[in-house]
Amino acid sequence: MDDLVRDRIRGAILGSACGNSLGASCIGLNHRDIMLSLGPGGLRDFAPGLSKSFLPDHQPGAVLADTYLALTLADSVTSADGKFVPDDLKARYTKLLADPAFLTSAPGAPCLAALRRMADGQPPLNDGSPEATHDHGAARAYPLGCLPDRSSYTNIAVEQAKLTQADTRVAAAAVVVAASVGGFVRGQRLNTADEVRTYVKEKYALACGVDERFADSWDDVAPDLDYTRPAHELPYSLLNVESVVYEAVPTAVGIFLIFRHSLEEAICSAAVAGGDTDTVSAIVGALSGAYHGASAIPSRWLDKLADRERLEAVADNLANLW
Repeated sequence: MDDLVRDRIRGAILGSACGNSLGASCIGLNHRDIMLSLGPGGLRDFAPGLSKSFLPDHQPGAVLADTYLALTLADSVTSADGKFVPDDLKARYTKLLADPAFLTSAPGAPCLAALRRMADGQPPLNDGSPEATHDHGAARAYPLGCLPDRSSYTNIAVEQAKLTQADTRVAAAAVVVAASVGGFVRGQRLNTADEVRTYVKEKYALACGVDERFADSWDDVAPDLDYTRPAHELPYSLLNVESVVYEAVPTAVGIFLIFRHSLEEAICSAAVAGGDTDTVSAIVGALSGAYHGASAIPSRWLDKLADRERLEAVADNLANLW
């Protein structure tokens, strides 16, 4: 365990929470309306929810359901020394359903329905519905990439997704998120276009091993993006993201890849992409934080981030497993 690895673990946890909060201001609005509301400067700092967004009462710096779910997963595996105990995670998620803070953090109807089905002992849906394909089962998987055992975090990513969603596209996406964070925590660099293409091929192969349907969606994000130079704006193909896992996760990874040279630019761009901005920004924040480390996160964000003490504790617990 060295200081760089610890910094990247902290980066994944804190970066995702920052992205989750930043993107929460714009949930449900399309990219055009967001930019008309914010002006050419976009969104650079935590802000209240925009008046026409899905969460107009959002408070600057407050974290949303994606962060609560991810921290709960992290608490479960760290309490078991890096192992996955399904009954423990079930109990923790069931407890969340009685937590007013979680219930008011915009978990969304599909997410709540899946969690309640799990809490009631009913099997998860696998019918292609919004509940079965919602992105929460994958978005919450990023702390698993901070575990020291590579085989463990990919297996746990699949199993934790299956607790609430039987559609294996969710499990495939969870593996991509966890494995991406895991590679970056260990120092994987994407300095050249060839290194990016290698990364995309590796994650495509991982996704294929779980569900080829998600792998096809993942493959769709690669061809039209320019990885050779830092991006200055979002391409049309990455705008107005739906909360289905086979759209949200590939889009989030695409945003990270074209803005990978700057943590701040990546997260701020995700926050104004339109659609499911809180979750996409949370994933981009996890990837960017793991890639650049917590030392790259603007202090003006960290100083205003809610639940900072718990976030730091979760990061420390993950780092202490190494």
